[in-house]
Amino acid sequence: MRKTILMVLLTFVLFLFTGSAGEDCPKGNVITKMDSGSSSFKAVQPLDFSTIKSAGAMLNKAGTKLSVSLSNADFPISKLSNDFILPIKSKDQFIAEIEFANGKDKIVPGTYKASSGYGKPFWSYAEIKLHKGEKGVIVSLGVREGTATIIKMTDTMICGKFDLRTKTGSNVKGILSGEFNCPLKKSRW
Repeated sequence: MRKTILMVLLTFVLFLFTGSAGEDCPKGNVITKMDSGSSSFKAVQPLDFSTIKSAGAMLNKAGTKLSVSLSNADFPISKLSNDFILPIKSKDQFIAEIEFANGKDKIVPGTYKASSGYGKPFWSYAEIKLHKGEKGVIVSLGVREGTATIIKMTDTMICGKFDLRTKTGSNVKGILSGEFNCPLKKSRW
């Protein structure tokens, strides 16, 4: 009995430190697939997402919303996560964002589903920031299927993987998949 309790306790401690039972953090930041049926996305094709030059995550002050941003351009976290002033200056640049929300609860390691829906616990969705006009544009991928998983999260870093896409059979296509291992900052707002 004592041995069983010790094994359960050890497994729980391992889960706390890794975010999921034994799963390792990805080595870096990778987008394996990115596509959208939107006219804004089509207007900037082809986009090169084979090299990610900057990545970062911003957690809101309440701790209930998290944005993980990956870009083929070199931007600091504060610019990657800014939705009001987009730093993108040319047609070949993008910022892909994986959004995590946990209702009124704080963001924790685990699997977040696109199907959970707005305002619900463990919800994820995806957007792409692109160059269009003077200010740029944020394109929602309209994902309704798939997951985004936070494997590990500390005060200064976060890692995980994502595979988010539009609903099977939908007329509009959108997909964002890959993995991340990046610095984490907490917003003042």
